Amino acid sequence: MVVGNGGRHAVLLSRDARYPALTAFTLAHEIGHIALGHVGGSGIIVDAEDPASGADGDDEELAADRYALELLMGSPDPDIRINFDSFNSAELADAVLRAAPEYGVEPGTLALAVAYRRDAYPVAMAAMRFIYGSGSPVWKAVNQVAARELDLTDAGSDSTAFLARILELRDG
Repeated sequence: MVVGNGGRHAVLLSRDARYPALTAFTLAHEIGHIALGHVGGSGIIVDAEDPASGADGDDEELAADRYALELLMGSPDPDIRINFDSFNSAELADAVLRAAPEYGVEPGTLALAVAYRRDAYPVAMAAMRFIYGSGSPVWKAVNQVAARELDLTDAGSDSTAFLARILELRDG
């Protein structure tokens, strides 16, 4: 979700991703909505579909996807070459782990770029466990960054306590 208010914006992530590439793509996609002017000064966009799934063909969603790809890969239409026409999740994981240094891109992000080019999101999603192993709660790291970056000096004690609870920064 992206919320705009008075020319300022906030991105709210609700996905419980276990792999950083999925969160990075979702965040870059939502930032794309802001950068491309889809939200306006005081508006809201709620992406009910996962941006990393490629399921939504809406023009603004496609533009936000392209923005995310450019931000993460350096190109809105990355030319990712793998040496086979069809592949399963283990083969994709192996290919992106080997190719990531050449492209200078994190392997999970590279797998999502292949998925974008080949319309193979289910295979890329399944490849994540081969790329990252069991995964970890990415939301904890995201919430820690949010806590460091949020300026709550004018928020009031109730709002500050609420944010601390929802970000799971302390008990309460």
